[in-house]
Amino acid sequence: MTMYGLRHPLLARTAAGAALIALLAGIPAILLIFFWPIVLPTFDDLATPGEPIVIKSLLLATVWTCWALFAAAVTVEFVGVARARRSRVRLPFQRLAAYLITSITVAATVPVAAPRALIPAAAIAATSAETPGQTAAGPHQTEITEAYVSYVVQQRDTLWTIAEKQLGDPMRYRDIIALNQGRTMNDGRPFTHGEWLQPGCTLHLPVDARKPQYTRPRTHTVAPGETLWGISKEHLGKGDRYKKLFKLNKGRPQPDGGKLRDPDVLEPGWRLILPKHGRDNRVQRRTLSRHAAEPAYRFSSAHSSDSPPSIASSRLASGENIPSPSPGTRAVSLHPVTGSNAPSPPAPTAPQTPPSDAAASPSEVIVLPQGGMMALSFAAGITVALAATRLHRRRRLPAPTTDEPISVLAPEPQPPAVRALERAHRSRDTEAEPLNDLEVVSSAFEIDPPITLKAGIRGEDPVHLPLSGLNLALTGPGADDGIRAIVLDLLTQADAYRASILIPTHDAERWFGNTIFALTDHLPELQLIATLDEAIHQLEEQLVGRRGLLQDYEVDDIHQLRQAEPGEPLPALLLAASCPDGHPYLDKLLTMAADLGLGAVLTGRTAAGTTCSMNQAHHVTEATGPLAAELRDVTLFHLPPDTAASMLHTLATGNGMPTEHPEQPADLPIPPSSATPRPVRFILLGEPSIDVSGTPVDLSRRTKALELFVLLALRPKGLDREEICEHLWPDLEETLAGYRFHAALKDLRTALRDASVPDGKTAHFIERSGRTYRVDPQHIDVDLWAFHQALADARTATSQQNKLMALEAAASLCRGQLGQGLKYDWLDQDHRWPLTIASVKALLQLGALHEQAGHNERALEVYDQAYALDPDMESAARSTIRLLATLGRTDEARQRARHLRTRLNMLGVSPSPETQAVLQQLSMRPLNSPQ
Repeated sequence: MTMYGLRHPLLARTAAGAALIALLAGIPAILLIFFWPIVLPTFDDLATPGEPIVIKSLLLATVWTCWALFAAAVTVEFVGVARARRSRVRLPFQRLAAYLITSITVAATVPVAAPRALIPAAAIAATSAETPGQTAAGPHQTEITEAYVSYVVQQRDTLWTIAEKQLGDPMRYRDIIALNQGRTMNDGRPFTHGEWLQPGCTLHLPVDARKPQYTRPRTHTVAPGETLWGISKEHLGKGDRYKKLFKLNKGRPQPDGGKLRDPDVLEPGWRLILPKHGRDNRVQRRTLSRHAAEPAYRFSSAHSSDSPPSIASSRLASGENIPSPSPGTRAVSLHPVTGSNAPSPPAPTAPQTPPSDAAASPSEVIVLPQGGMMALSFAAGITVALAATRLHRRRRLPAPTTDEPISVLAPEPQPPAVRALERAHRSRDTEAEPLNDLEVVSSAFEIDPPITLKAGIRGEDPVHLPLSGLNLALTGPGADDGIRAIVLDLLTQADAYRASILIPTHDAERWFGNTIFALTDHLPELQLIATLDEAIHQLEEQLVGRRGLLQDYEVDDIHQLRQAEPGEPLPALLLAASCPDGHPYLDKLLTMAADLGLGAVLTGRTAAGTTCSMNQAHHVTEATGPLAAELRDVTLFHLPPDTAASMLHTLATGNGMPTEHPEQPADLPIPPSSATPRPVRFILLGEPSIDVSGTPVDLSRRTKALELFVLLALRPKGLDREEICEHLWPDLEETLAGYRFHAALKDLRTALRDASVPDGKTAHFIERSGRTYRVDPQHIDVDLWAFHQALADARTATSQQNKLMALEAAASLCRGQLGQGLKYDWLDQDHRWPLTIASVKALLQLGALHEQAGHNERALEVYDQAYALDPDMESAARSTIRLLATLGRTDEARQRARHLRTRLNMLGVSPSPETQAVLQQLSMRPLNSPQ
């Protein structure tokens, strides 16, 4: 907190200063005024410790000792601040001293090396250096050139600390002055000792300065007989961390052309990337770059899939030498190139390198149908939220009553942008096995806070900005859209205390509409603050608190602190606000937050940070500040208001927000039954299969023919060619999609005719009526149609026995989920889960009818069938547990209860009150005792 909760910077500084003066000067003043001269006790007095003079002397000695220790702690802290180094000395009261001094410096100062220039001088890079005592060479003087090393000034650098770290001797700061004396700075002034160092500027250092150290990604070459468990135990310390190893390498191309798809299948010779947080992890910093002897560094697109994205990718792509990044730009992926044809080695890994899958390419940028552009990784976050939404909705569904009519419901309509994002994510890896919703949610769980923000693209290269210490202001007509994109992208990564976002209430309403206030209860990572001043106050509290933690754990930055204390919740914190004229105090806070995981994005301007002007097309036309080179000519990611509002709603429902969607039965007209047997039998419930007169038909090599068959079977009324092409080839031009449609139709008809008896060789199987194509019900029987007919018969049954028979017919058809194993976006989005819900409800109703009739064993079979069909529907699991307990099979019931709790824990929710009541009754039962 700030001093006594004071929010005004001047008051905070004044209070901290007054407290410091009172403790340093007030205590000895009071002691000297009221207790001077000090009368020491005699030996006779000491013989009777209860004497007042003895007690008084002991108290005075204690107070003077505490004051002396506090004064020493203040001295140590002042020296540490002045030298820009955290002191290694530990004294009593040092935390109090650090707190007071930090409160003063937060409110009144900026770091030693700051954008507004507050420390002894730096200069920009030059290609030569004058000798000591020599000024700029005149026209008749011979310029003396010396070899040197370039050093980019970092936050809180001083000449003393630079000399100590890079030259090994702090007294050699004079050598740095000699090499840079008289050089012209970027503002036109000559370097003179006594000016201030400016982060981002380049100093010349003597040639014996330390060379840059680069770290490459750690890899392991698989040997015969090795397993992921063993490799994980060897390199990561624990065998059960093999899942992280598998996730990191899943789908990566290997030297033999194969890919890791099964954690139990490893081939000798494969090279596995090891996580950066392994046993032999070392925190290394890159601050130097040589001008002459070192090779140039340029971006290598060949490694884009495995390398972290470059912040200054366009400069690297051209092979331009750039100075080493400041702490705000550490996550730069560089590859040394010694020649035009030299192969690029693996990318070096910086301490806080963003995940390799964040690297973008043109195919990893999504242009949304109603306006907007986002990275494909954002689509992954939305897909996870949709999967979690379906899980929450299915989990909350109650068991139907015995007289409730059951129908397959029409799917809830989704905004076009949300559908496009889910489709883009699902089509990213067409070869991978499809995951169910729980697997999608659990596989996306991550605990490492994000360290970069996805800003946009320059040409084909992604641009990522460091979140820690970020001070970015956007102006122009596209600024609000850019802010919305940054906030929402960070929200998709904000689970498990990974990130937190502060937005003043007025700005939140302007950017996202007034519906945001109804969503915040289900977006705990999004904090709406009444005013900008209060938001800055919270930012200040975090800064002071995190500085204290760095002091306590004796580490230098937030990255090391997270490694030292992984249990400490230290999310990335971003302030998003409107500051048309800038905010000087916020600028000061952010310059001090470069190593604390705090940042801000603003609409308006900033004096100390980076200001970008955006046009209507969201292209940066002008940029000034420390990150100007990285953001110039970049097209920023952006979201219009309506699209952003739909994304927020999706994220809120993914966090458990209930939605009221009017339930409407799906309109599926059931074709009339045929008087003659149909030769073609098409099974869609469960794993799809086709047989013609008992002969199996394999369409695995004719994938679009199979997809066409599935689509038309789900639409018995038929579809016209344009509707079919929109489902199967949404990204193709209309003419080309039409050619593909006719090719798929021909393949389907040919496959069915080839398997038919002679009488069926002339059948079309797929009829055409005008512009509509549909499945011929006289030749093809689809189990899905029979299932819908069984549900219709159950709804219209006039007796319980007739209803029981209809539901038994439906249960016999429930062999699995619709199109099990098929990866069709439109199938998942519109058909699969509504049909699964209807199937489970029909089975639960059938089980309840059997229970009423006293057929408990048959009821248990049906409940088990429902649970196997969808183990995430809590009502199915509850019915099974309750009946098992009733039958006296308590041990099986408790095993099912443990399994249910595990799945609910993976979703992060608690059992419903009905389930808790069943579990409570179960816990009070002895093993295997009937009711």
